[in-house]
This record gives sequence, C-alpha cells and structure tokens, in this order.
Amino acid sequence: MKKINIGIITSLRKQLFAYRILFSEHVLSPARVVLEAASLESISSNSLIHEKPELLLLDYRLVFKDTALFFSLLNNRYPNLIVIVLVDQTQLKEAKRCQRFVDAYVAPNIEILQLFTQIRNLTVRAPFMNAH
Repeated sequence: MKKINIGIITSLRKQLFAYRILFSEHVLSPARVVLEAASLESISSNSLIHEKPELLLLDYRLVFKDTALFFSLLNNRYPNLIVIVLVDQTQLKEAKRCQRFVDAYVAPNIEILQLFTQIRNLTVRAPFMNAH
C-alpha cells in the first residue's frame, strides 16, 4: 500500500518527535513524514520540501487565536490538504470553531491503530488521492 505523505505542525517538540518515530518505525504506519514545523510561519517558502503533504496533523493550540487567517494561509500554501486537528478533550468544544476547515479531530493520546485507521479512511475519501 502506498504511504501517505503527511506533515506535522506542533510547537511541542516531544509530540513532534513521538509522531515522527511512530510514522517512520511502526510496521503498520500508513504514512511518512515529509514536513515538520513548529508553526505555519516556520515553513519557509524556500524550504527544500521534495513532496507536498497530503494530510496534516495540526496541534489545535496553534490555530485557536485566528482560525480563519491560519486556515486561509494554510490553504494558499497547500490546497486540498486533509487536516486532522490534535486536540485535548478539554478543548474540543472550543476547537469546533475550526469545523469548516478540518476533516477530523483526534486526541493526542489516541490509540495508534485508531489513528492509522483514521488516516486511511480520510485519504481514501479524498478525491485528489485517486488522481496520483
């Protein structure tokens, strides 16, 4: 099965490291990390990203202040990107403000196989994935 190119944007270094290891080392991983960043601004337009992400894992804490602007900038840079927001249960109600911009919400402590299934299900439904 073809691996899905994913990006991870989180300001938490431990979380970034954990997801990088998870996707690169787990035998059932449906994805490979092609983009890592602490913020949208830290992704320079000159960065040497050889492949664009098809899916983004995004820490909710980075978008809660100006949701519409953040997702507008994100869409300009990566149109048709599938977005999964990582959000703690205590912030889920507030995170629903992003609903029109995102495809799914998951807890940072989601079971690994559930996360993999969620990623597979979202990418199967995405129309651009079938065009590759």
